Amino acid sequence: MKGLITKRNGRDYRIPCAVVLCIAAPRDGFILEGGGYIHSRQKLEENIEYEFELVEIDRPSEMLSQDNDFSEVDFEHEKLIEGDDYQLRQDMQEFRRLEAILKEEGTI
Repeated sequence: MKGLITKRNGRDYRIPCAVVLCIAAPRDGFILEGGGYIHSRQKLEENIEYEFELVEIDRPSEMLSQDNDFSEVDFEHEKLIEGDDYQLRQDMQEFRRLEAILKEEGTI
């Protein structure tokens, strides 16, 4: 079967399904999900590096589970973005951005 293969933290991941990569810029987040075979949620930084290759794989790697949890989750960042203060700062930043546009247009 065709699949994607990548190596991360010394472990090979053989993924027989779709891999979704999301850069959630407003929340400074990086999300990578590969159908239960690979999972990463981190603070968006320049040093995150993955290299994927489309290959013929004999069998997929073991799926992530409670006993086999190789997922990468930055719990400090998760806690930060879930907090009320973070959302308030994001809302204020968006308000100021929109306010500047309206002032520039002479609407306010």
